[in-house]
Amino acid sequence: MEPARTLRELLVRNRDLRMLWLGNLVSVCGGWFSAVAVFAMVYEYSGAGLAAGLTLAVRYLPGVLAGVWGGVLADRADRRAVMLVTDVLMAVLAAAFLLADDPERLWLVYPLTFASAAAGFVFQAARSAWMPSLAQPQEYPLYAAAVQVNSLVFQALGGLTGGLVVTAVGWRWAFAVNAASFLLSAALTATVRSGDRSAGAPAHGWWRSLREGVAVAAHNRVIAALLGLEALFCLGLGGAITAMTYLALRVHDLGEGGTGWFYAVQGAVGGVVLVAAASRIRAMSPRGRHRVIGWSCLVEGVLTMLLGLPSGVLPALALWGLVSAAEVVYGPAAMTTLLTATPNETRGRVTSLWSATATFSLGVSSALTGMLIDRLGVSVVFAVLGLVMAVAGGVWLVAGIRIRPFTPVEVGDKDAAQSARTGR
Repeated sequence: MEPARTLRELLVRNRDLRMLWLGNLVSVCGGWFSAVAVFAMVYEYSGAGLAAGLTLAVRYLPGVLAGVWGGVLADRADRRAVMLVTDVLMAVLAAAFLLADDPERLWLVYPLTFASAAAGFVFQAARSAWMPSLAQPQEYPLYAAAVQVNSLVFQALGGLTGGLVVTAVGWRWAFAVNAASFLLSAALTATVRSGDRSAGAPAHGWWRSLREGVAVAAHNRVIAALLGLEALFCLGLGGAITAMTYLALRVHDLGEGGTGWFYAVQGAVGGVVLVAAASRIRAMSPRGRHRVIGWSCLVEGVLTMLLGLPSGVLPALALWGLVSAAEVVYGPAAMTTLLTATPNETRGRVTSLWSATATFSLGVSSALTGMLIDRLGVSVVFAVLGLVMAVAGGVWLVAGIRIRPFTPVEVGDKDAAQSARTGR
């Protein structure tokens, strides 16, 4: 069958990919309900930027441990079974947030956020290893766009609706919706049985499997360069999200669900831009995608610096939308580069290392930003964060990493697999 040329064509023709996409779509919507609710609850009971920053940090940091080992699990176990189990577990944890709805029990937010995030990263590792096998290599940019666009679309709806619901009736219903969304996601995932559900990896020890994944990333210069870029760029991005919540709730005083308005703008603008750009990124050469990666980081950094300038709420929302437009084209370009450099037998481990690198930087940045906002003010913080992102993009463009076309190899072809691992 001819590869799909547009995002719509991919989802219409590929039933199994569509089912997984829909399952993730539903759970992402519930997740944004929960994100708005958690921030509203934390700010009401603590009133501090540090508390919000720690909440984000606890959400990100499990990716360093759980995500990495989730990648090992995804290369050793049935990837579909891993997704089903973690979906059910996340439903239980989402409902458990209702126990934290009291100033004396607010501390429960942190272990529950950590546990939910850990399960989510294991789920993501299995999905990232299994779902690309449902598409053809030429369709990887469209696949990456499909995964990202569902997050953006339901970020818009979930963020806006979550903000309205939290403001109108409180956060309890948001947590209940989140729990139900994970159960529906599991039901949709259960209908899919095709694709590379198992990597066929040898049954040696877990530590050796992890070391193999790290070796693949370290010896392939394309993957190593992407990991370095992700680490630096996310040092700015995680803080920008924390600063945005402060901007919505404390500077512009948009109410308990105020972050939902910013999430809605981010999702709406990002979704429209991504749908329009996906087919163009698919048609690009590897060198063209390389340039998209760098310019996306650079432009987003400059726009983030401008967010610190005094303005009304509407200009702030408009500028946040431009930040989102610059950011969304990065995902398909970077993910396509990563997937084409990684054979299926190590895909779970490599993609989880990518996720772990990002989440570690996001978590550290979120915690530090929460402290710095309370001391330096949001304007200075936005300027510093934007500069970090712009520098990351500029270094990537100046470095001019040579991207070589990559042909996926069969697991049994050991010589070709070794060549793919080393980038030679």
